[in-house]
Amino acid sequence: MNLKIIACKVLWRELSLLTATSRHYCDATFISQGLHARPEGLRGILQAEIDAVESGGDIRTSYPPCGRPFDAILLGYALCSGSAEGLRSSKAPLVLPRAHDCVALLLGSRERYGELFFARSGTFWNSVGWSECGFMPDRERRDAAYASFLAKRGAAAADRLIRADERWKEGYSRLAYIEWEALRDERCEGRCRRCAEYNGWAFEILRGDSGLLRRFVGGEWGDGEFLVAPPGRAIVQTYDERIVEHAK
Repeated sequence: MNLKIIACKVLWRELSLLTATSRHYCDATFISQGLHARPEGLRGILQAEIDAVESGGDIRTSYPPCGRPFDAILLGYALCSGSAEGLRSSKAPLVLPRAHDCVALLLGSRERYGELFFARSGTFWNSVGWSECGFMPDRERRDAAYASFLAKRGAAAADRLIRADERWKEGYSRLAYIEWEALRDERCEGRCRRCAEYNGWAFEILRGDSGLLRRFVGGEWGDGEFLVAPPGRAIVQTYDERIVEHAK
């Protein structure tokens, strides 16, 4: 098959590893991490990417040879705060993992994520991609935020603002670093470990599982793990164990 992948940058190492050994033609475009904080904005960006690919003239896409079309467009996301809802293609099926966020993709299944989520409440999840391009609540970020508050508002206001800015941490007690054996990185692990120490959190390394994403790029979309939305059918949230479905 000829597959186009549009994915979050947080997964670029994992997806690059898997597409390098895929038996299918895979072309990937990676989008900046963190945009799910504004779901409507990310939805617009992803729809524009889909439309650009299907226009046939996207400068970031290497199209299949001899004028052959893409057999599917794979979205390397999950529901992601509702960002995927409403997305549709016009020519190729859209394929989306049935998951709420990328933690399930890194752990190998939404079932495993669910078990760990309830067994480890108060967990700040992390990975190679998160430590490289995601939000890291470490001393470096805190110092940069304080310096910005200080320059704009003065010392008294900066003290109040930094306390408010870090108040969300009160609900966390653990940092879990998801590690794929093939992507071991002492640099990223070390940053996560230091982040946990700075916040007074427990630190643990969890074994990641490439199975779900391997099936994703391998075209193995059965068993209910993935939504395959036909052309013209929008992705909709189901609010049940399916997570997403396509409009009828």
